[in-house]
Amino acid sequence: MRRRGVHRLRILVALGTLLLAPPPPAWRPTLWAAAAPDVEEVVDRVEAACARVQDLTARFQQTATSRALGQVQEASGQFLMKRPGKMRWEYQTPEPRLFVTDGKTLWAYSPADRQVVTQAVGQAFASRLPLSLLAGDCRLRREFRITLVEHAATRGSTRFAILDLRPKHPEGGVARLLLEVNLQSDLIERTTLFDAAGNTTVIALTHLKLNSGLADQQFQFTPPAGVTVLPPPGG
Repeated sequence: MRRRGVHRLRILVALGTLLLAPPPPAWRPTLWAAAAPDVEEVVDRVEAACARVQDLTARFQQTATSRALGQVQEASGQFLMKRPGKMRWEYQTPEPRLFVTDGKTLWAYSPADRQVVTQAVGQAFASRLPLSLLAGDCRLRREFRITLVEHAATRGSTRFAILDLRPKHPEGGVARLLLEVNLQSDLIERTTLFDAAGNTTVIALTHLKLNSGLADQQFQFTPPAGVTVLPPPGG
């Protein structure tokens, strides 16, 4: 559970923060012009919308594909995030599992194993990329080289676009990110992460609730009685 849990959390940090692009309900951008926007315009809109989000609650659907094993795993649950640095992924299927961070400490809890791994965020994320995303940095150009993916479905489209993000300094298990952006609402509807081995993790959010004033207590964790608290991997 230990290595699997911390590695999964590294991926969730990157994906979760990038999914914070929707604007709050009180703010809606004007519709895109008739002409399809270029990459700079799409990135400007996503960054501006991202900066307006302070917290988010949503349902998530995750699909993870192992290239080496040829396996596909489905999972779903609830996602909460609050700036700066707070995140909660509560898996409900295929098995209960919880990943929580308050921005300083992270907990990876397996009810089935009755174990929790706890460690400092800085220790868990040795590279600066996950840490900057976890802190709520919306400046995508700072960490990524960004292009538009063009194929038959997106070429000339004013409905959606796909941003292709490549880390300027590949690290933290993130080799490439694809963001599907709804051009009518500025929502990132789907995120696909590729790790260095070519495995992919796709996360889509639904039932979004923005800027509802989430309490900090939802990003704390106290091990239940009888749960074994483990040191971090290598500790």
